[in-house]
Amino acid sequence: MAEIASAGSVSVGTLYHHFPDKRALLLALIDDWGDRELADQRREARFERYLGDDARGALLDDLKRRYEHLKHEGGFYLVLLELADRDSDVRQRLHRIRQVGVERLRGLIEYGQERGRMRKDVDPLAAAFLITQSIDMAANEVLVHRMTDPAPSAVLEELCDMIARYILEDPE
Repeated sequence: MAEIASAGSVSVGTLYHHFPDKRALLLALIDDWGDRELADQRREARFERYLGDDARGALLDDLKRRYEHLKHEGGFYLVLLELADRDSDVRQRLHRIRQVGVERLRGLIEYGQERGRMRKDVDPLAAAFLITQSIDMAANEVLVHRMTDPAPSAVLEELCDMIARYILEDPE
């Protein structure tokens, strides 16, 4: 805690006043990070990209952008993915963040269904959940466990194709 206090230019006493231990500090960091990530995702949510002539291309662009972001700036999230397997508090906090993401994706699917771009026979909530889980699992394997075979680029392409075939009216 002394090193953290020093890096934050506060006294150790001040740090302990707000956080009784490292665990409390970590959980507060997760909450703060989650709020910022959700705000960033809200700003990036442009549903109309999926209504154009190249919905699959928009999806692939989003997946690639998210992959590059995680690869270069996602260290904290990747650590959380690893911690979530063995820490229920971390898992609960990640679940809250993921739920908001699932709801946002559900909204996108409903929006696409209303406009005839996404399959009407797909349950939006179930699809959003399955897609989110698939993306998280692929990110975990490629970025946390450093899977190299198949190549990450191939995983992105196949993940995009799988999602496109699942939800888009015309996946091509």
